[in-house]
Amino acid sequence: MLHVVHAALSRSAALDPYRLRHYLLVAAATVIALGLVLNSTITATLAAAAESDKKAPASQLFIAAPDLEAPSAASAVAALSAGDESAPAAAGQSSAREAFTVDVRPPLVYPVGAGAPVGSSFGPRAKGCAACTTDHRGVDWNPGYGTPVVSIADGIVSGIGNSGAAYGVHLTIDHVVNGQAVTSLYAHSQPGSIPVSVGDRVRVGDQVGLVGSTGVVTAPHLHFEIQIGGTAINPVPWMAANGAQ
Repeated sequence: MLHVVHAALSRSAALDPYRLRHYLLVAAATVIALGLVLNSTITATLAAAAESDKKAPASQLFIAAPDLEAPSAASAVAALSAGDESAPAAAGQSSAREAFTVDVRPPLVYPVGAGAPVGSSFGPRAKGCAACTTDHRGVDWNPGYGTPVVSIADGIVSGIGNSGAAYGVHLTIDHVVNGQAVTSLYAHSQPGSIPVSVGDRVRVGDQVGLVGSTGVVTAPHLHFEIQIGGTAINPVPWMAANGAQ
């Protein structure tokens, strides 16, 4: 377009100076108009591009970091093939935890179980044998010969007797049950069946003997007493009142 304007200007200059000025004004106006048009076009294009960037943000690519702690399946298979006993752990499997046991026990239990048959109750009774007493200071339970005998509560072994006594092989344990100091006695156990010594601490439910027939007896049984302040009381209602299991 400039070469056209230039040619027109050359011819006009040869003909008429007034016409030349007219053409110069027209050419300047044309150049200015073209500049404005180009500037508007560029501005609109840039604005459209910016708006497009706001509406459609560029997508982002996230690449997960490799798991450095978990070996590949191929390495696990190779370890297994090689007979490596640590292969399960190497394959990302957690190793077996050490076994543990939570030992929760009731505070008070029956020495030979709550359902053992009663052979002789507490208190006065008929004379069962020449050496037997008629003032029975405990209860006789007949669960069967060799039945384990357990401590009724946590305590300390305070005495152990031999088979030559009327009680036969027996032991006593001192306890504190519901704030009350008591002593339990277990008589007529089998010889050699008491696994504890005087001064040993025992827990409720720990075995302290086996039902036997030592001492003055007519049949195998456990003679059991509860003593408070040195006086024997009826153990059956006392055990029930203190929640024995």
